[in-house]
Amino acid sequence: MPNFFVDNIDMRLIFEQLNLSIIVEYLENNFQTDKDHIDVLKNYEEAMEYYRDSLELMGDICGNQIAPRRLSVDAEGTQFHEGEVFYARGTEQSRRQLSEAGFMGAILPREYGGAHIPSTIYMMLIELVSRADASLMTMFGYQDVGELIARFGTQQQKKSYIPRLASGEDIGAIVLTEPAAGSDLQAIRLKAYQNDEGQWFLKGTKQFISNGCGDVLMVLARSEENSQNIFGLSLFICRGGNRVKVNRVEEKMGLHGSPTCELFFDDAPVELIGKRRMGLTKYILESLSQARFSVAAQALGIAQGAYESALDYAKQRVQFGKLIIDIPAVANMLIQMQTELDACRNLLYFAVYFQDLKVQMENYIDDHKATDPEIKSRQKELRKVQVKLNLLSPMVKYFVTEAANRICLSAQQVYGGMGYIKETGMEQYVRDVRITTIYEGTSQVQVSASIKSVVADVLTDFFEQHENNSEQQGSHYSQITELRQIINHTREIFLEIKEYFSNKNDEQYLLSNAQSVVDCYTNMITGHIMLDAIVEFSEEIHRKRKILLAKRHILQSLAQAKAIRSVILNDVFLDLDNKDILLA
Repeated sequence: MPNFFVDNIDMRLIFEQLNLSIIVEYLENNFQTDKDHIDVLKNYEEAMEYYRDSLELMGDICGNQIAPRRLSVDAEGTQFHEGEVFYARGTEQSRRQLSEAGFMGAILPREYGGAHIPSTIYMMLIELVSRADASLMTMFGYQDVGELIARFGTQQQKKSYIPRLASGEDIGAIVLTEPAAGSDLQAIRLKAYQNDEGQWFLKGTKQFISNGCGDVLMVLARSEENSQNIFGLSLFICRGGNRVKVNRVEEKMGLHGSPTCELFFDDAPVELIGKRRMGLTKYILESLSQARFSVAAQALGIAQGAYESALDYAKQRVQFGKLIIDIPAVANMLIQMQTELDACRNLLYFAVYFQDLKVQMENYIDDHKATDPEIKSRQKELRKVQVKLNLLSPMVKYFVTEAANRICLSAQQVYGGMGYIKETGMEQYVRDVRITTIYEGTSQVQVSASIKSVVADVLTDFFEQHENNSEQQGSHYSQITELRQIINHTREIFLEIKEYFSNKNDEQYLLSNAQSVVDCYTNMITGHIMLDAIVEFSEEIHRKRKILLAKRHILQSLAQAKAIRSVILNDVFLDLDNKDILLA
């Protein structure tokens, strides 16, 4: 009987190394007794035990209940009939099970029926769900709707919406995209207007909305007729079905169990969330980092499922008189997949910590502005966390989703021709993972969002700290020290590239090479994080395996950095200046 948490040693090791003490203290109000909630956690140890139990329960549900339905959900898909959307039977069963187990309100406040867990643990739950059935993630993973209401809604809005979202009775959706506004949200045109009594209404169309048939829609709309920029947008809560028409459900390459809808708002009554004109600049941008991490966790879960399937197949399939896992080319592919999985998982959960820290620090500052004499110091620390998050959020989404696509294609290749056949389930991983580099901002958008922070070298302190660590720990961890020195060599190449761009002062050339530069920076960060984890392992077998994975990642990163330097310093991409000729 598979348990997707228990059988994933790498996820378990990540969990065991988490240090969420500051996050949990913020989240649990320093463990002060709450007379209204007898289930309040008493201390950090109890909190971590609760999170572990939750992950084990989710792992059991995913491995033994949800995963066996994956192929049938994909085959049945969602149905659209006379304006109404019907989920696959397996999806409805999974929704009920997750609701009964209390997972549909995982990150929502305890006082409204939620489980009140940190985002870091929530991302682990998303990874588990996505390994079982990636299409279910878009239902489970839109708890951001309830979280936005919890953080920025009125008391009445919290009471009206959060309990049913937390129980799973209602499903939420984030409604942003329009035909002319994909990643460019400032181009949104959906009209929000008020009547004489001050009631807000929406008029217009939204497109490509995951779970657009949901019960509670969080909608970004243009509330200011005379403002066509980002400051003319406000955020609204809308009840699904109340003058909201589903025009169509898209026929998609993958995620067949998740309805992607085109919606028409026919003067639909809505409620304003928070302050007018702050919809994009504050509220949606506040949730953007978590949304990116959610997609990264989804991609990681899909990739883990594909890898596990390919590994099992390679251990059973015989060709040329031997198991194909004993064929060097196949073994190399599997090791590369495992290396990328380990790199992605370490980077994702390193980065999500800062999302947790940012949200909890903001909540604390809002609640204690008048009483905490250290508030200015806390605000200064918050700004530092935000700088890190501005880099890590788009970087992680890009890095993990691109790696997950490579892993799924490699897994399909291990299967050979059988990987192209539906009954094996392998081709579904390839179809499902493909969207992750596209929605919540394409890889190219994420690279563009990362590049300024990369060339500013905003994690200078991080690298300097690890350079010092390599010297201090040299006598005890010779292998780790050697690998850190290789990262330091890679960093020297990065700094050379950085100086080249600074002297060249050509923004277009920088942007044409942005993906390679972001790759180089991300690889260095990830290498150090992988080595940090190894230091904590008490068991030799884990340490040896992780050192081998880190070594492959770090050596590949150095080779890639050398190639990147050659391409950039030789002005290879200056031919973009001739795009009119080349693309005629």
